[in-house]
Amino acid sequence: MKKCDFDEVLKFIKSTFGKDKVPLHEPKFIGNEKKYLLECIDSSFVSSVGKFVDEFESKLAKMVGAKFAVATTNGTSALHICLKLAGVEQNDEVITQPVTFIATCNAISYLFAKPVFVDVDLDTLGMSPASLSAFLERNCELKDGKCVNKTSDRIVRACVPMHTFGLPCKIDKIAEICERWNIVLVEDSAESLGSYYKGTHTGNFGKLSAMSFNGNKIVTSGGGGAIITNDEEIARHAKFITTTAKVPHPFEYRHSEIGYNYRLPNLNAALLVAQLENLELF
Repeated sequence: MKKCDFDEVLKFIKSTFGKDKVPLHEPKFIGNEKKYLLECIDSSFVSSVGKFVDEFESKLAKMVGAKFAVATTNGTSALHICLKLAGVEQNDEVITQPVTFIATCNAISYLFAKPVFVDVDLDTLGMSPASLSAFLERNCELKDGKCVNKTSDRIVRACVPMHTFGLPCKIDKIAEICERWNIVLVEDSAESLGSYYKGTHTGNFGKLSAMSFNGNKIVTSGGGGAIITNDEEIARHAKFITTTAKVPHPFEYRHSEIGYNYRLPNLNAALLVAQLENLELF
């Protein structure tokens, strides 16, 4: 984005809100938050197992129109697992946008992959389909069904557009481009709970999507995240590896692959269940 264009965006924001400082979001706790927290504490199930975790996942999936939601500790961990399950490996390239929080690039780097930036559109502040297409046409080719960057000789494995400040990017066009180039689409929906694009909730256009419930998000538990998918096997695997990849057993600790301690605690889930009940008011 050119500096002059960004200045125009800032001018528009200031003229619309009429304040020197515009808060990104102010959390509100106006419902059953205290009630559910006390219920959670009284149950003694305060960690990553409890009824509120299951209830939150079910409510969130239904709310966004997806088949599955897997609750995680934060949006970064959700995006990390999304990329891992998308098949991103060491030295792969992942296309994303420069207008985003550092968590997007951190999640890519956790897998020792390389972020590649393409420009955003002024009207959405999200990834530009034209810029994405131009980059691929100029730099890449399909080899044995894989998108390969001719300059770096690396596989372009995934694409991560962001719905900046909850404003949907032109995700349908991006999805078409990714399908044409055999690139896995992973949506960074950290800020877009409640946002729809052409009648479909954000997070349903890609193979996976990551959401965040940090303190500056639409609903919050102080932290928290979620993986959204319509693929049952991906959802099962996501829940498994975010729970340390522990094989079910009454007393033995067996772990069949590298896992992560990424499951959302029941305490946080209790807050989020209450928050979701009032989403329309937020």
